[in-house]
Amino acid sequence: MCPIFSKDKNKEKKDGWLLDEESKVHLGKVFKEYLDVEVQVLLFTAKGENEPYCAYARKLLRDLHRIDSRIGFEELGLDSEAAKKYGVERSPTLLVQPETYALRFTGAPAGEEAQSFIQTLVMVSSRDSGLSEVSRKMLKALEEDRYIRVFVNPGCPYCPGQVLNAVKAAVERPDRVKAECIETGENQKMAEAYTVGSVPHTVYTKDFVTQGLEPEQVFMAQLLTLNPSKKLIKPGDTGVAQRVDLVIVGAGPAGLTAGIYASRAGLTGVVLDASIAGGQVAVTPVVENYPGFSSIGGKELVASLLAQAREYLPVHEGEEVLDIKLGRDVEVYTSQAVYAARALMVATGATWKSLGIDGEERLLGRGISYCASCDGYLYKGRDALVVGGGNTALTDALHLKNLGVNVRIVHRRDSFRAEQRLQDAVAREEIPVLWNRTVDKLEGKEKLTRVMLRDTVTEELEAVPVDALFLAIGIIPNTDIVAHLGMDTTSAGYIRTDGQGRTSLPRIYAAGDITGGVQQIVTAVSEGGVAAMSVFEDLSKKAEE
Repeated sequence: MCPIFSKDKNKEKKDGWLLDEESKVHLGKVFKEYLDVEVQVLLFTAKGENEPYCAYARKLLRDLHRIDSRIGFEELGLDSEAAKKYGVERSPTLLVQPETYALRFTGAPAGEEAQSFIQTLVMVSSRDSGLSEVSRKMLKALEEDRYIRVFVNPGCPYCPGQVLNAVKAAVERPDRVKAECIETGENQKMAEAYTVGSVPHTVYTKDFVTQGLEPEQVFMAQLLTLNPSKKLIKPGDTGVAQRVDLVIVGAGPAGLTAGIYASRAGLTGVVLDASIAGGQVAVTPVVENYPGFSSIGGKELVASLLAQAREYLPVHEGEEVLDIKLGRDVEVYTSQAVYAARALMVATGATWKSLGIDGEERLLGRGISYCASCDGYLYKGRDALVVGGGNTALTDALHLKNLGVNVRIVHRRDSFRAEQRLQDAVAREEIPVLWNRTVDKLEGKEKLTRVMLRDTVTEELEAVPVDALFLAIGIIPNTDIVAHLGMDTTSAGYIRTDGQGRTSLPRIYAAGDITGGVQQIVTAVSEGGVAAMSVFEDLSKKAEE
């Protein structure tokens, strides 16, 4: 249901439209199907303050009204009575159905946040938060007022999900919950006041702040209790099990491809992911080695793959697997449901390695980041280091350079292991490289201010003032959820397979980065398809016995 916006979001078309034809057609279908009552948006602007963003917001709202007249808007000044009534002080600010809901977008909803804004309009018009029954029950118990602020930037693929968590809560409990989406680039002083160094950055209260996208039930439990929450539901609390042939855990390229192939083979299934679909590909700025595309954005590639997979089977983003039990069936307990499956496929991929030094966890989201695509926008015009020498590190450095970040690469060796094309691009862009260096120490109280680099040849230490440190030093497999099952693994912790996706345990399969080997998108896709065919073959044999 997410809109597709023109790549050049600031260029108005010759016919006076901001949106391209594909977006107009798509949104027209969405509004026709989902809008119910009229939705009124108030746009507050001030001359001389963020004027390009005000113009963008004005044109976007005008286009939406032209697509469907049930979406109305009115532009007002910061000196208006309405601004005083609703406490609006920043330009631009958008209020959605303010007489009923406390929903605020501070800053133009451009880039990824356009998705959040469109879905907010749909929720308000349909008067349905879309929350699970578990979340609705939690919010029903809320007896105190909450004001949730989510700081975002246009390039962050995780931000829309977190914004929608807040919006859903505000739509479900308009008497108690206020939700605000704040675009950091247009509101830098506000972001600095809240020490935003990574997005999504969610402020529940002054003393309770989180970073990253959270599963719906985690968010709602934290909203209710104002305490960190991880596992919310005990196995069995979610009711009667849903029966399927195959549960696929992980919605990256391997998991989504497996879902397509399994469904085409006649198997019933579901794909589950605690976060968003796409895995590491979703935060890869540009993919240049996937067959059929000389160059394609990671988010664009994921969107295409996800749309295709959803034509075949359900893909549940934000549904965390809490436990897996082996019995007559493979029982999979999640934050929203229980599944009884004939087989399980593990495609949870891998995650970034940490430095493992003092202060890293404390400064995460306060200058230290694992996602240049998510957080690079926050450091435009500032100094940053990228640590690593592989494809990811060089891709991140090039992306940061393109954003206007003063970036340098730190590598522990005297040569890169990345593809030659990326090395050539780094040289062409004249990105400085600090060879034979490792990060020895991190300094800074509220945020990262300096790192100490150690020369691996001379052992000398060098103090480097820096605003951000982006880590790309390798990955480790995400095996925590299946570790208790006792599958054979390699010395590095990757799940062993027979080359066809079968693990050492019957009915359990694995594909993608979690199996090690050549960890590329194309190999993940291949392994997902091969493993799905193994599931089909094995289940067919069992049915014949």
